Amino acid sequence: MNNTQINDAYINYKSEITRYLSHILKQPQDAEDLAQECFIRLMKVTDPIPEDRLLYYLKRIARNLAMDSFRRRTRTLRRDSRLEVPTHHLDTPSLEINEGVNDLVSHINNTEHRKILELRLIHGYSIKETAELVNRSEGMIKSSVFHAVNRIRAKVIS
Repeated sequence: MNNTQINDAYINYKSEITRYLSHILKQPQDAEDLAQECFIRLMKVTDPIPEDRLLYYLKRIARNLAMDSFRRRTRTLRRDSRLEVPTHHLDTPSLEINEGVNDLVSHINNTEHRKILELRLIHGYSIKETAELVNRSEGMIKSSVFHAVNRIRAKVIS
């Protein structure tokens, strides 16, 4: 395309392409930037484009640029979320963590369930070790932990 055709296309279609991109992107500044990019890409076209197909061609470029923008943004968000290091309360003293766990365990009325939960959560014993300590089966330990956790959820969430 020659410069005159590009200038005419810019004058005739810039506002329509910008509106089209604003509708897709919901961000006026991004729409302006991508509209400019549409006309830059139009300047690089070597084959002639019929006048009646020019708006369609520009909208196709705009749509593709918008999709590329969405993909870039999505990849960036995914990458950034992977880069966020989960905090494991490194700045919180262990005493506060233990108090929080003890507070949660205090919601358990059944003393046997409470004891099993304390052995598992606070003292870190495995299911097998806990079963040996309280002289119960591993299935009973799993069941007690399950019921205790559900009891905590019911108390804390409600």
